[in-house]
Amino acid sequence: MSKLLSNGSSNAKTKKNQRPTKILYLHPSKIEGKEMCPFASEGCRMSCLNTAGRGAMQSVQDARIRRTKQYVLNRDAFYNQLYKEIQSFSKYYVNKGKEVAIRLNGTSDQPLVETMFSQVRRFNYNIVFYDYTKNHKKAGTRYGIDGNRYVVAFSYSEKEGSESQALDVLERGGITAIVFDELPKTWHGYRVVNGDERDDLMVDIEGPAVLGLVAKGKAKHDTSGFVVKKTADHMHSKMPTAKPGCRPYDLMNPLSLLEETI
Repeated sequence: MSKLLSNGSSNAKTKKNQRPTKILYLHPSKIEGKEMCPFASEGCRMSCLNTAGRGAMQSVQDARIRRTKQYVLNRDAFYNQLYKEIQSFSKYYVNKGKEVAIRLNGTSDQPLVETMFSQVRRFNYNIVFYDYTKNHKKAGTRYGIDGNRYVVAFSYSEKEGSESQALDVLERGGITAIVFDELPKTWHGYRVVNGDERDDLMVDIEGPAVLGLVAKGKAKHDTSGFVVKKTADHMHSKMPTAKPGCRPYDLMNPLSLLEETI
């Protein structure tokens, strides 16, 4: 089986990370009957970063499809290979006393980290996982058996109910990522931080907070509502009800999400 993980330095945003980073790129479409982004909206698909940068190359697309087929058709081998690559990468930095970041849903929305946590795999202590998701129930922070953090931000979309889901995550102390045409200072009274500074920023900020991203590429021409327009309405004051640092859900047990997302 060929390598699954890509270097964070190959991505314009992840190369800004404060930690050495590895990222997994699967194909976001339906492969072998498996929907890889089951919660994606129309606007999300139209603005998908799957074809951004090197993703526009056919060879890159072919490689992502091959990885996705391996995931769908031969999961045991896939997870074993993924685990080995993560451990090998992180081991190099253990002796340097340096934390590393792993993002497994670079272009997908699957319960990859949750599955490995449920398999009780032992990870090196210096690994932190992070992701974005359209499943608001997944947003928050959970921990593996050795204390490895998995930080997940909810991605807002134009779908009906997404705004209330985003506010629910924020009210419970979590992080919501929103694509804006121009970054506001607040959204519904919650502070907006510049998520374009680096990809692993969500690992270092305390919720509740909005991770603001400025529309790029295809998203600049969005008309679906996926890209939120900066208006006075997003600047009004409203005191958050959640205490900083509290988690949206009791996510210590990753098994609670597997049935819903597999």
